[in-house]
Amino acid sequence: MIIVRIAGRFRSAGMALAVVLAVVADAGYAQAQEGGITRIVIDSRESPAFGGQVFGEVGQYEILRGRAVGEADPEHRGNTGIVYIDKAPQNARGNVEYDVDLVIVKPVDMERGNQTLFYGVTNRGGEPFDTDLSRAGVPTPDADGLLMRHGFTLVISGWHADVAPQRPIRVRFPVARNVDGSPIRKWIPNEFVMGAGVGDPTAYTLSGGGGTGTSSDLDDFYPAVEESMAGAVLLRRQGAHGRAEIIPRDEWSFANCPDGGKGTPSNKHICLPAGFSTDFIYHLIYEAQDPNVQGLGFAATRDVVSFLRHDASDENPLVTGGRNPIRWTTAVGNSQSGRFLRTLLYEGFNEDIDGRIVFDGMMPHIAGGRRGFFNHEFAQTTRWSRANEEHFQPNDGFPFTYEVLTDPITGKTDGLLARCRQSDTCPKIMQSDDAAEFWQARASLNYTDPLGKRDVPPPENVRYYLHSSTQHGPASDTDPGICQHLKNPNRNQETLRALYIALRDWVAEGKEPPPSRYPRLSDGTLVPADEVRFPNVPGVRYTARHNHKLVNDFSVLPPRHVPGTEYGVMVPQVDEDGNDIAGVRSSGLRTPTATYTGWNLRAEGHMEGLTCHADGSYFPFATTPAERRGDDPRPSLEERYGTHAGYVEAFREGAAELLREGFLLQEDYDRLVAEAEQKDLGLPR
Repeated sequence: MIIVRIAGRFRSAGMALAVVLAVVADAGYAQAQEGGITRIVIDSRESPAFGGQVFGEVGQYEILRGRAVGEADPEHRGNTGIVYIDKAPQNARGNVEYDVDLVIVKPVDMERGNQTLFYGVTNRGGEPFDTDLSRAGVPTPDADGLLMRHGFTLVISGWHADVAPQRPIRVRFPVARNVDGSPIRKWIPNEFVMGAGVGDPTAYTLSGGGGTGTSSDLDDFYPAVEESMAGAVLLRRQGAHGRAEIIPRDEWSFANCPDGGKGTPSNKHICLPAGFSTDFIYHLIYEAQDPNVQGLGFAATRDVVSFLRHDASDENPLVTGGRNPIRWTTAVGNSQSGRFLRTLLYEGFNEDIDGRIVFDGMMPHIAGGRRGFFNHEFAQTTRWSRANEEHFQPNDGFPFTYEVLTDPITGKTDGLLARCRQSDTCPKIMQSDDAAEFWQARASLNYTDPLGKRDVPPPENVRYYLHSSTQHGPASDTDPGICQHLKNPNRNQETLRALYIALRDWVAEGKEPPPSRYPRLSDGTLVPADEVRFPNVPGVRYTARHNHKLVNDFSVLPPRHVPGTEYGVMVPQVDEDGNDIAGVRSSGLRTPTATYTGWNLRAEGHMEGLTCHADGSYFPFATTPAERRGDDPRPSLEERYGTHAGYVEAFREGAAELLREGFLLQEDYDRLVAEAEQKDLGLPR
């Protein structure tokens, strides 16, 4: 039991206040010996939040913002796998201290909630309930409060150190040092691509995420060792497999770069007066220093959730009347955050320091077959492999599946569930991927053998869903940007909303969720990319480009692929329109008005013809037979539906199937049908 004193008072209802929950030193000593959360600091409380909105029978919500302060015992078996924890500064108890930003969105009356903590993994320091999950149920201008109406307690906490100061969710992790106190140094690669419209094309800021060269979401990261700057190497290539071209050392410098000049010396910036081109991938090899103990992000997440779930003292802001109402925990992570959940599970952090399960259920979304560069020497959490960029990532290889398999390429035997099975802490898992993850993130390796020769069904506690013919997050604006084709607006939000509720019902009530829906080798819906039967859409060249996977050799810089070690990455087969056959086909895809793909190609000046970032493509159907080009094999809208009423009836039938299958909520069915009735497709009414 932690005894606390509470400093501060509510000044008035609804006003923000500063409440500091401070641990009485002697009372918290026993827990601090092993580590875990030692103090919660609440800096502000907005109560009621959301303008006083009432969410059904749950009532009003409030938002608490502050920090969770904790310690990790470097000798505890749950922490020994954290890279550099043995080189981090220790307090008098021999523990490593950390603190992370914390946001809690909770019912004002916790007794009216659904007893479930819904943890949203932050992506690059953003607030997922304001961004990734907004359309899934948190009140924003485009959302309706679904999660609140169902009574969830929503929690966000920081986990990665390499985000910009302006981002709302941050951490304070120690910098690792050698035993003698000297800085840790290592030669590392840094890959980056200059995006369209960068402010200064002659300058690049060293960062842990490569990105677009602007570093807008990243902190200045791993500064260069000044005495080693002369030995650094800068090279460029067109695409991941292009020929490397070394840029002469006298043509660039470590410097601040005012007006494109070399400027004054700097260990955080590089300057190329001739200008970086958007037509190349750049690789910088340099000696860096001062790594954070980034693996503490897993320990911090584990400890925050375990504390909020189990602690019954007044230190826990979820406790009401001396009782902790939380019984179940679920976690959702999108993209980078989904990879975080897969890695947390794989590395054993779904077991807390007392041996209890942390998350009862988790949903890694659009993570593909990847994990992340999250718990390594000089970790760089924002890096992610795509078909064109970032092929050389640590922790982006075997194992891919949840099931334990033997890899014929490396000889290793492993699986994402290997550690949690040993401790009986495996959660119920729903992984869902957009189609882009098959082209960009090797998603097929989640449920095939490593060579892509046979299906490997997900374990009993895992469901796997493909959101058919979707890009890496549906486009709100189809403008192609640096791509050749319009971006893909095919929606998956309604399916996600249904799955969030289904995950909670599976965890708390044992109600089976919808069965897995994904393409399979055995029925021909999962195939090699060069066997996809993409139709001859006018103006479109199908290239079969996708994200190959080989074993990487990190003993050289830049890293390189090991010849003869390619894994069997497969992609979804398509129908006569070019849309994915298998998976969860949205209501819009069941009544298609276009071809939607999980791939797109780069435009001129941006490594033309190579795969474009994580974007899909959108090729609308002609409205009438007269408008359809003679070489377009896809029937027009009029040939498909006849009239507007015919389209609406077909849409209603497709949406009703999704409703019956459990992939659509009744309220979303009603809204989508109403939208279809109002939609103007140019068909006669």
